[in-house]
Amino acid sequence: MKQYLKTYTAQLLALVALGVASLLGVLPAEAALLSVAILGVNSAGIPLFAGVEPLDDMFMATMEEMDKEVMDELSVSHPVWEYIQQKNLIEYVEEIGTHVIGHLRRFKNGTVKWVSGYDDADNTPAQLLGETKTAYGHLAGTQMYNREELVKNQGKQQLIDLVESKSEQLLEDLDTEFAETIVGTQDADGRKPLGIGRIMDPALACCGIDPATAGFEFWKPYKVEKSAGVNFALATEFRDGIRKMYREVHLAGGGRVLGASKKDKSTPLTGGSGYVLIAGTDLYNEHQKYAENALRLTIADLKGQQGWGNFEMFDYNGTTIIYDPTLGAKVGWFINFKSGIRVRIHRGTNFKYDDWQMMANKVQTKKRNNLTYMAVYAKSRRANAVVTFS
Repeated sequence: MKQYLKTYTAQLLALVALGVASLLGVLPAEAALLSVAILGVNSAGIPLFAGVEPLDDMFMATMEEMDKEVMDELSVSHPVWEYIQQKNLIEYVEEIGTHVIGHLRRFKNGTVKWVSGYDDADNTPAQLLGETKTAYGHLAGTQMYNREELVKNQGKQQLIDLVESKSEQLLEDLDTEFAETIVGTQDADGRKPLGIGRIMDPALACCGIDPATAGFEFWKPYKVEKSAGVNFALATEFRDGIRKMYREVHLAGGGRVLGASKKDKSTPLTGGSGYVLIAGTDLYNEHQKYAENALRLTIADLKGQQGWGNFEMFDYNGTTIIYDPTLGAKVGWFINFKSGIRVRIHRGTNFKYDDWQMMANKVQTKKRNNLTYMAVYAKSRRANAVVTFS
């Protein structure tokens, strides 16, 4: 708040200095008059509200200070976002199209074989690829002000309170919408991005591919079961179920992304490996109890060491365990955020505001938009797993 008042004071001092310089002959009078005119326009060089230029200038100065606090990126209050942000697992791109295109290796190259010195080379064309296609999502929020609001809030503190309250309202709503959508179950439709929940449902199509289609049976997350149709019991077989989840995901090779190395699916779990287990209430509690017994530490101690703040999440054995109350109580999503699921954001938007615009059909009203273009897409669904305990 003090910063805003400093801004106004600095502007008035600059104006006084220009006037004194003009009187002493150091600065031409025309230049001093020009400076007065400049104070009546916004940063785009266009008067924001005609007839209240001093308020306009105060308003723009306040907005510029608020924008410095927003920076380039919103701090989304969700543990999954916190994880991928801290681990640098977000893809930032300069250019985007309408979709993220991926390539899957569906078939083996039949020309790979052992030969003797006189054998002919096999020149049979190889069938190589299946193509995934995931639409970008576009999140927008609008700040809008009219002349009446400025006139009724002419005091410096009144104006600061008005701007702060509207800005905080917009950012909180962007935060909530983004957090709920990124882990949702919706398909990408050109408005909302693909939700992680849809990728993790073995029965659903995503990225333009249906696992029920012949040849694409691999395009689904691994389903961890004790035996066909039988789940592990959470109370007595927790360790067995988790152990099988790790083992099967590392061995699953179907649908490996084109050009990916074996490291993507078989490397031992290490810190920053990209693995998370998003767990429902009962599964999270059981994992917490097991970790505390094994490490002789409380989860509060672990969270304090690992910098997760107030989020219900902790690191154990190279995997970050995240609590999600919206999941089934005994359900877990085991996700690889390096080779399984990726989040991509257009660097040119990334929660940035565009320029102020006049609204043609409104009287003395201006607005600006906060925009983010982003996509959630699957590189390999088979690199992830769903575990359900009984």
